[in-house]
Formats: sequence, C-alpha cells, structure tokens
Amino acid sequence: MDASNQIAQTVWSKGDYIARCIRKWGDHFIKTGELLIHHQGKHTKLESLLNNEDFKEECQAWLRQQKPESRTPGNLKVYIEGMVFPKLTGHIKKDTISEKTCQNYMYLWGYKYDERKKGVYYDGHERPDVMKYRKEWLKRMFEYQRLMKDFDGDMMDIVSESQLKPGDKELVQITHDECHFYANDGQQRIWMRDDEDILRSKH
Repeated sequence: MDASNQIAQTVWSKGDYIARCIRKWGDHFIKTGELLIHHQGKHTKLESLLNNEDFKEECQAWLRQQKPESRTPGNLKVYIEGMVFPKLTGHIKKDTISEKTCQNYMYLWGYKYDERKKGVYYDGHERPDVMKYRKEWLKRMFEYQRLMKDFDGDMMDIVSESQLKPGDKELVQITHDECHFYANDGQQRIWMRDDEDILRSKH
C-alpha cells in the first residue's frame, strides 16, 4: 500500500484514488499473469461508468472545485478524457466521451442548467423595514446634498456650488450607470446543484 501511494504521488501527484487503481492493476497481474486489458474503441455504457465509484468520486470532486462559470459539460469532457480515463485504464492514449454524455452525468449527479438570479433586490418594496430604510436613506442624502455641487443642463455644464459652512468638507457623489448594473448579464444560465442558489455579482 505504501508503494502504491508513493507511485501515485510521484507520477500523478495524486493520493488514495490513483493508489487504489495501481493496486487493482497489480492484483489483476498477480492473479492472471497478464496486464489489465483495455478495450480500446469500444463504447462504455453510461450505466457501467456510473456504477464505477472511482469514476464518480473523481468527477464529482472536480465539479465541486469548479467555479459555476467553469462547471460545464464541455470542461467535464476535457477533464475526463485528459485525467480520469488515463488513471482508470493506465493508458496514455485518450479515450473519448461525448459532451452529451457528460451532460447526462451532471443531471444524474444532481446538477441542473438554470438561470441564476441577479444580485439586485427587486421585490418587497413595501415591506415596513424597507420603507423605513428608504426614509432614513433619503434623509441622509438631503443632508449630504448641500455639501455637494449640483450639475444641470443637457451637457451637465450648469454648476451650482455647494453650501458649505465653516468646517464643512465638500462631498463628491459617485454613482454607477447601467453598464455596471448589467455587467454580468452575458452568462445568465449556468450549471448548479439543486441546493445552490447562485447570484450574479454586480462587481
């Protein structure tokens, strides 16, 4: 067991998972005197891979580590072909898997392709706590207004000076325009777990 763990770390930079594969290959060779046969070119049924615990463990661990934007059937396909299949078979030459099959895996493992919510508050405008906050916010803004210059006109070239008292400091109001508000609208649908509720960041 120590030898398989050492080989797994040295060759693949992995631990228990690939070490179990090495022990499986070794047991097969000791019992049969032959290397584990790799059926190159044959299509592995969906059910057989889903019943392979090593395959599921490796893929699901990778999915959990991905950012939502990177968690796609296409990226899963690349990972399976480049990492998982070589570990399971011991062959460097890549097997292939379709993106549609990877999509089916993700559905079966509890992922869904859905629209994530925008991180902006829309509902509940008439709730008592919301109305209280809005009144307090407006009161503060009116107090700040006299400390700020006011810009008017079509070109915003009409300037009213701030009404500063001794000891006051002038304030500058900085606002976000619509390009910030809709900054992340490009990728509205992502793959997420059933228990996830991912918001689109506005930063």
